[in-house]
Amino acid sequence: MRRGGMLATVIVVGSMLVGCSGTGAPDEGGFGLGALTAEDALAAFVRAGAAPERLRGTLTVRDDGCFTWSGESGDGAWIVWPDAAESDRDDGGRVVLDGGEVVSDGSALSAEGALIALADLPDGGNPDSYFGAYGGFCDAGSEGVMLLTAVAAG
Repeated sequence: MRRGGMLATVIVVGSMLVGCSGTGAPDEGGFGLGALTAEDALAAFVRAGAAPERLRGTLTVRDDGCFTWSGESGDGAWIVWPDAAESDRDDGGRVVLDGGEVVSDGSALSAEGALIALADLPDGGNPDSYFGAYGGFCDAGSEGVMLLTAVAAG
């Protein structure tokens, strides 16, 4: 391989590894928090033929970092949050909800949402897309997706 081609390959591979490895900063590395805007969530509900309903459940944070729903409906489903939710900068196992409430493993949740298929998310059927890869990693292909449009602790 010519020197220029090899250099380009090293730069591309190196940049990919930096994105995977993180530097220890809590907001780097991993997939982040799976979230959708209200508009994208509505489109996903339409694709799924579902409508948001009131839900009560419990947040489970798996050892692999996946946030899953425990409850009567969608037990074990991967959670996709409203876009106002954020990962806690100090602890990636916690979620900061709209309004500043912080929830973590075992927290009771009151929400509006519905269980949908991974393929109903934007590019969810593509294993190389953000949602396809993240959801696939979190078993959403078999357990489903709990798509939330509103959520609060309690």
